[in-house]
Amino acid sequence: MKPVITFKTGSYTQNEQEIPLGGKLLFGITASSPGAIITNLRIQRISDGNLITEMDKGMYLDNGELDFEYYANKSSADQEIWTFFVMNSNRDTATVSLIVNLTEGSAWSEINHYPSLLIGMQANTELPGFVDLHTGNVYTKSNVSGHEADIDIAAFVYTTSGILSPTLCCPGYTGSTSITGFYPEIASWPVRNSIAYDYYSSDNNLVDAGEFDQAMNDSLLVTSFKPDKVSGLCKYCTAGRIIPCRTQDGKYGLIKVHYADLTETGYMELEIKIQK
Repeated sequence: MKPVITFKTGSYTQNEQEIPLGGKLLFGITASSPGAIITNLRIQRISDGNLITEMDKGMYLDNGELDFEYYANKSSADQEIWTFFVMNSNRDTATVSLIVNLTEGSAWSEINHYPSLLIGMQANTELPGFVDLHTGNVYTKSNVSGHEADIDIAAFVYTTSGILSPTLCCPGYTGSTSITGFYPEIASWPVRNSIAYDYYSSDNNLVDAGEFDQAMNDSLLVTSFKPDKVSGLCKYCTAGRIIPCRTQDGKYGLIKVHYADLTETGYMELEIKIQK
């Protein structure tokens, strides 16, 4: 039996809705696949004739039920077509689409700015190592209890391709270099947030440092993030790098690295601008 996917009703972006430049978009979908496991969710946007894959996420929902929300911001395109695709373990698929139109004006929003956050690497016993991007609060291993659901970032140093790499990660990262290998306690956290780092923009220095310094609203934060080459882990976060990111709840941000040690007992100094 093919899966079924539908848009949620209520306070979500609706078909043919008109949204100003930079305005918030919130999509809600539900999907069901009786008798089969839901294995993939893909979200794409067609904007000015360009197909942009916002998310392509593997999953294993053995109950055959999906309830999902996705946050974004309106681009400058007169019209966007948003498509949501699910696939089950039988490779049966289903899609739904809607159109979002541009209206006059702009809706860029205020941002939070944290000029200097010092965070320790995995073996640093003096500095906090866990960051809540929404408040700028930092936590140590000893006082993070009760705040696990707030944590977005942790840092570590490891050797990759023969090079020591100061690295930003997130509690939810389970890739080949899992965060729990450096912070074993995270494995037992009741909530493990993910984050998407735009490593392509970081590796290629696509965000201008002067523009970052002058950014007073979320325009640069949103437009700098390229969703097609992202990961929950960002390597080679050396001084001067500017890393676009998006939190699990859809907040766009920019992380500027002011300093990064190459030792496990070292630290990083970060300047962060993020949507409120």
